[in-house]
Amino acid sequence: MGHVTRFASPKFLKILKKEYKWTVRPIPGPHSAGSSIPLGVLLRDYLGVALTLSEAKKILYNGKIYVDGIRRVDYRFPVGLMDVVSIPSAEQYYVIYPDKSRFIAPRSISSDEAQYKLKKVLNKVSVKNGKIQLNLHDGTNLQVESNDSNYYPTLSTIRVNLTNSKIDAVYTLKEGAIAIITGGKNTGVEGTIQRIKKLPYKTRKYSIVELKSSDKNYETNMENVMVISSS
Repeated sequence: MGHVTRFASPKFLKILKKEYKWTVRPIPGPHSAGSSIPLGVLLRDYLGVALTLSEAKKILYNGKIYVDGIRRVDYRFPVGLMDVVSIPSAEQYYVIYPDKSRFIAPRSISSDEAQYKLKKVLNKVSVKNGKIQLNLHDGTNLQVESNDSNYYPTLSTIRVNLTNSKIDAVYTLKEGAIAIITGGKNTGVEGTIQRIKKLPYKTRKYSIVELKSSDKNYETNMENVMVISSS
């Protein structure tokens, strides 16, 4: 089924809950239904490049929309955290960014910035041929040499070139790094990491990160933090 009732859809979606009964249900993909925006809804309700869902479908069918450098034609495709949405024919480029009021929302970027994507390393596993696989927040993975695995610590962020899938930068979760909160009540807060308080003999979900923003300091679970720059 391609639709879900509007009242059953995620609260953060920018749609009118009382205008119609139904809205788009995302298909299974890189992001869960509860943490993503269906591509057709993004085009219509967020970016305003289509007035209706029918128009959004036509734009997609004509091959004008790219997500992370890949042409997407399904209006139900789920777009989520740090995905790069490109409309080259209109010279419009966006990254799906944490948002204080909307959880995630598109932010305009340049065409040069749209060549790269930030991906959070969730965990690492050994695979064949002596390589290490980095499992990333958007459902993708990359393999690196086992000797290089220490360069990509868990919960660090890698910057990937979307044209060749090569890693060109690594941002480690550490004091002094610039990070953004991606979950919880302080979603969208961006600042400098002041302290990382790890509890001994506890899993990382019990660790707390303190960020200093322009107005005040914030504390959040370590798993809700994504590093976006080394300084």
